[in-house]
Amino acid sequence: MSEEPVFVRSKWGTSRYVYNYKNPVGRVLIVLPLLIAVGVLIGQRAESTWSEGELRDAVSKGVADLEGRRHFTSLDDDHGPLITEAIRETGIGPRYGVDARKEESGQYTVSTKDTETEYCVRVTLTLDTRPDPLFPQAENPPPSSTDMPAFYLSTATSTEGPCP
Repeated sequence: MSEEPVFVRSKWGTSRYVYNYKNPVGRVLIVLPLLIAVGVLIGQRAESTWSEGELRDAVSKGVADLEGRRHFTSLDDDHGPLITEAIRETGIGPRYGVDARKEESGQYTVSTKDTETEYCVRVTLTLDTRPDPLFPQAENPPPSSTDMPAFYLSTATSTEGPCP
């Protein structure tokens, strides 16, 4: 073991003690926090970006979770938020950064800024004929137009690649 002390008085005009770089334990105490900080920053970066595998798993689980789910929406609404919410609720990958763009075909291209892969998701809504959960005795007539909200059951499918 070195004869040098682990702590020495600072030579910068203060009476504070600092780590002594001439002692092996002092050197470890100087370098170790820097290595820990670098490890934490690398871990934070890995947790805040999407990988190809995370996106694939999140899209497939999110689409499976949409199967048979009940939504209060209209047929004319943008259903991209339904898709992104289902992907977010899977718990796979970061909780943000998923984009679901509506295409002219009515399908949604799901992507992230961190990945190159895109997925085409098609959501089909069918009118739910079960009674309203808040007012079970009330009639639940079908909406008179496609822009009127009602309860719908969703089914979804996905394929790899952008939507046509």
